[in-house]
Amino acid sequence: MLTILRDVMEKLGINIELLLKSLDPLANLRNLDKSEQQVICYCLLAYSRPQIAEIVNLSELQIRDKLSHYIYPKIAELMGVEQTEIANNWAKILNFLLDPNQVYKLHPSPQLNSDNFQASFGRQSFLYPPNQEIVKLQTQAINFYQSGRYYEALKYFLMAWDQEIEIYGRGNSEILIYINNSLIEHKRNKFPEKNIKIYNIAVVVPFYHNLGQVSAEILRGISQIQLQVNWENFKNLGLEKEIDLNSIKPNVFSTLISSQVLLQILIVNDPNNLYTPYNQTAEKLAALAKELNLMAIIGHYSSEMTKNAFQFYADKSLVLVNACSTSNELADLSLMSFFRLTTPDKINAKRLSDYLGSKIAGREQSKIALIYNHNSLYCQSYRNSIKRHLESYQEKIIFLEECGYINESYYQVQEYIETIQRAGVDIIIIIPDGGLEPNSLNNAGLISRLNLNKCLIAGTATFYQENVLHWIHEQSQYQNFNQDHPQIIASIPWHWHSEQNGCNSENIIAQYFCKLGTQLWGEEKLNWRSATAFDAVLIILKVIEKYHSKNSQDLLEHMDQYFKYQKRKIRGVTGDIQFEKTGDRINTPTEIVAVKWNSQQQKWQWTI
Repeated sequence: MLTILRDVMEKLGINIELLLKSLDPLANLRNLDKSEQQVICYCLLAYSRPQIAEIVNLSELQIRDKLSHYIYPKIAELMGVEQTEIANNWAKILNFLLDPNQVYKLHPSPQLNSDNFQASFGRQSFLYPPNQEIVKLQTQAINFYQSGRYYEALKYFLMAWDQEIEIYGRGNSEILIYINNSLIEHKRNKFPEKNIKIYNIAVVVPFYHNLGQVSAEILRGISQIQLQVNWENFKNLGLEKEIDLNSIKPNVFSTLISSQVLLQILIVNDPNNLYTPYNQTAEKLAALAKELNLMAIIGHYSSEMTKNAFQFYADKSLVLVNACSTSNELADLSLMSFFRLTTPDKINAKRLSDYLGSKIAGREQSKIALIYNHNSLYCQSYRNSIKRHLESYQEKIIFLEECGYINESYYQVQEYIETIQRAGVDIIIIIPDGGLEPNSLNNAGLISRLNLNKCLIAGTATFYQENVLHWIHEQSQYQNFNQDHPQIIASIPWHWHSEQNGCNSENIIAQYFCKLGTQLWGEEKLNWRSATAFDAVLIILKVIEKYHSKNSQDLLEHMDQYFKYQKRKIRGVTGDIQFEKTGDRINTPTEIVAVKWNSQQQKWQWTI
């Protein structure tokens, strides 16, 4: 039976399983038995009655009776015609099933993967949990999605989501995106009659960096705004009655836009390779943009990849909205098609230098060391900015020899750390790159070898990682850390407990962002990467709502007019969002956070 079902799907492109399920409750007759289901399949494949009789081990008379008494009545009711119109007319039945306005024609998603490009609406998974049962569910869902069987894909993605919630207490942001995408594909034919417009947006993330953690954080923000925008239309179509969606149903809800809009997200993996001559991911994505009906691109993570990618998108009139890259050099990209949500290095570095200045004000002199990756555009940008801002404290500062090779071997960095320890270093400013070279973040773990009671570690936004908490947890078993005075800090754009834009602030959008985040991922699992990613989608939606942009060219022009010439301002999770003509944000947010001991939860955490 499985073989014949597969033949119908592969040769005719018909979702035969959905058809058989639809026929069962019709015509006030019993459900079709296995032999009758087989008869339908063989008739669709144009087998003769003698051939069918031999295969299913029935007489031709028995087959005729099954057709007239059970099969044709059900199909006639499904098609809304008299039985005499379709009896023995399998060509008419087949045309009905292949009609684009019906739900039985399979529309397999495009094959996007190649040696140099990985992208997925749902046919490939990048984030896998340790539990193999969940992995099996994800794999089955992906297989269904690949063949265009979106209802089955949806069911298995939901099972994978539920299992992950049950076992780990939080969902998988990639899977939530695929659940939304599958729902859209499953009901795609119903949206035009309801005047609901589908918009495709690509988000480019570095799955190879830090074991996918950074990508998961970004996708939490993306998937939340996708769910929040799509849910109202899912509810209006009555999908809750057809499919059990309770596990993703928002317990709290705030309307972001009033337009009838659905978001479909294309997830793209950026290998983040510093040494490729140009960004092959961006080149391929830009080339596919028209075919995939992409409205805009959100990415990339590192400043280097963003700079290398930009021209490919600009040449195709695609807006690039950046949520994570901070290098000062990105301000020179474009006057029209580039928008940056996060805080440039020159502003972030000033905030950090002001904080450090307050710490050294009461000392005679402080010795400062800088650790960064000299190959990284971002690291060099931040290093230059922080040194320039610290010049105002030059009478109280001694700069020790710098380490520009955090990307090199463990032993080279260890030797440097031992040298500055002997020199009596007071402050270390550590600037890991954005995942360009794996040693960079790994070597940042060497901070745990320092006597932290005598040295302040000041990190950038790339240093804000869960890894730091793991290192401190491990070393706290052997060293006596001062739990009352922070010794590790970082300067970032947003934090859960921000007084201006956090969970308890007056910012309503941020409040709902945190409340829904608690439901989906657990408390305080959203970070600055999640927040800026959310806002990156939000600014696109606000322009679409106002101008009803039809394509990427329209959106580019409308965003340029709305934000850069009319100087319009909107409210997002990270506060008020307004842009310079360069695409940089006006009055970008910054927060100083520290690693502190939470005595109630008995763990180290990043907090205000």
